[in-house]
Amino acid sequence: MAKKRLIVIDGLEDKQGRSLLVISSLYKCRSELADTEIRFIDVDSPAVRGAVDLLHWETGLDVRIPSDLSEYGGDSMFAGASLYAAIRFNSLDGLHVAEAKFFKVPLLLALQFLPESATSEQLALLQPAHDPALFAQHLIERMR
Repeated sequence: MAKKRLIVIDGLEDKQGRSLLVISSLYKCRSELADTEIRFIDVDSPAVRGAVDLLHWETGLDVRIPSDLSEYGGDSMFAGASLYAAIRFNSLDGLHVAEAKFFKVPLLLALQFLPESATSEQLALLQPAHDPALFAQHLIERMR
């Protein structure tokens, strides 16, 4: 049996984090994620916990919030991950970008409001940061 791909998703829903929007996007691409483990990290909102549980029950996707790293042998969750994804308000501060880059994990980090020094990558993800269907398309493209 082939090992499932792993997506790590920022689970914050606060002044910066927009994980509920990411969860909405996962509904849009659920058929393409049947062979994928989806793990939310840094979840501190009951609304996100409930939405993750509902996503699992409604779609059957392998999605959850790990309580510890024991299922990863105590290693980083990013070891072997296929993608690290997040939608944020206007800052990437607080994300695990350095750790993801250390493990050479591709990034899909969309900002809803861009700084003056926005990169072309950030500009390309501006609309998907507001539209779950577009974010889902980008997520699947990055997984290929």
